[in-house]
Amino acid sequence: MPNEELFHEKQRLQYCLVHTVNNILQKAEFDPAKMDEICYAFNESKWFNPHRSWIGTGNYDINILMAALQQYDLKVMWFDKRVPVEKIHLNKLRAIVFNIPSRTLLTLYRGRHWFPVIEKNGVYYNLDSKLKEPTVIDDIRKFIQSHVDQKETEVMLVVENSVDEETVVDKS
Repeated sequence: MPNEELFHEKQRLQYCLVHTVNNILQKAEFDPAKMDEICYAFNESKWFNPHRSWIGTGNYDINILMAALQQYDLKVMWFDKRVPVEKIHLNKLRAIVFNIPSRTLLTLYRGRHWFPVIEKNGVYYNLDSKLKEPTVIDDIRKFIQSHVDQKETEVMLVVENSVDEETVVDKS
């Protein structure tokens, strides 16, 4: 049974990146307007901003994830899928973020969906905003590996800014 104390924001439109950031932070810190402000800091265009959906329904990119988390002294590292999952030092992570292919009825195109996994009290939780509630992950390395094995899935590791990136993944 999921931890009752977990913050879990549910999916709305294409705001999965907003939900991902809030679920990592475990509080509602960002909304679409704040994410759009970050987009405009990268590119002033309000209509065809390359960092979000042109119709204003979300669909934010990795740059927005990185900038939003940076405001909370967190950084995002791409996980090199050629490295064995066993080499990740899980104790250094604040979260694991997945970016997976997603087909939606609303848009009828192949889009992308963001979701985080966090650890709390020694238990890993999938906080995907499309889930009704957080789900416990019994074997975190197996879960990560199942996503690493998917060609079109990207895996990002979220750590405190003070963490030396070389200590997160053992590349020897």
